[in-house]
Amino acid sequence: MTNYDIIGDIHGHADTLERLLVKLGYQRVSGIYKHPEGRQVVYVGDFIDRGPKIRETLHIVRNMVEAGSAHAVMGNHEYNAVCFHTPHKEEGGFFRSHTVKEIEQHLETLRQFKDFPDEWESFLSWFQTLPMFLEFPAFNVVHSYWNPSHITWLKENYKPALGGLTGSFLSESSIKNSQAFKAVEETLKGPEIALPEGVFMVDKEGHVRSECRLKWWASTKNNMGEGVMECPETERSYPMPPGSDLSIYTAEKPVFFGHYWLKGNPEIENKSAICLDYSVAKHGKLVAYRFDAEHNIDSKNFIFI
Repeated sequence: MTNYDIIGDIHGHADTLERLLVKLGYQRVSGIYKHPEGRQVVYVGDFIDRGPKIRETLHIVRNMVEAGSAHAVMGNHEYNAVCFHTPHKEEGGFFRSHTVKEIEQHLETLRQFKDFPDEWESFLSWFQTLPMFLEFPAFNVVHSYWNPSHITWLKENYKPALGGLTGSFLSESSIKNSQAFKAVEETLKGPEIALPEGVFMVDKEGHVRSECRLKWWASTKNNMGEGVMECPETERSYPMPPGSDLSIYTAEKPVFFGHYWLKGNPEIENKSAICLDYSVAKHGKLVAYRFDAEHNIDSKNFIFI
């Protein structure tokens, strides 16, 4: 049975990725990283934007996937890129706005591919066909949020082998509050909930927000400090906002995900749901989890740079 190394968000940090792959025992053969024992990498998405070597990152990841030494799921940044560059024929413009906020988020990728337009188009086409989740015999992988009802909807409606993010799929999933919109939005970006009136938070980009990301995987959610990402210090003891999902996620198979910009050293809060994003793009760590066939979830299996 194949053993796996699941790697968190990279955001264009190719040098760090290569050092992590070497630390995990992968060797570069004819330009492609492979493991001598047949291990495979599973990437949780968010390969682009922010980092200094986005092109190099994409070549490493796609080459490994195409050679059979890795699997990859779509991150919200890959989805956003497809939407940013795909014209909305019905409404005009593009499926993602081109305001300053969206351009700034995507700017480093645009800069690095300025002289490689054909190459960028080939990567955009590849993004369109990435799965939004993967199911393995002993674990699952998604970029942000594993919700069984969303996964069921995606199985029935999102077909990577048939083009994936087609114009018709983007049209359907861009209708606010539709089932399609919620399934895609939460699977790739996570569930959010409105903060109490008069309460705001500032996210990692410096934007003031009146909605917060829920720590859906948290093992306790007694207050906002435990159940809300980037909770303002003054509100940490507040009760969770009305309507919050206070259930504790449990599953027979653990799910691995990224997206949430955690800090410090990797740790396991909930053995059913393990986050692997530790903010490599903000001077944090690039994290992998070694998953073997005969396995018990344990923090000693984290490998990071």
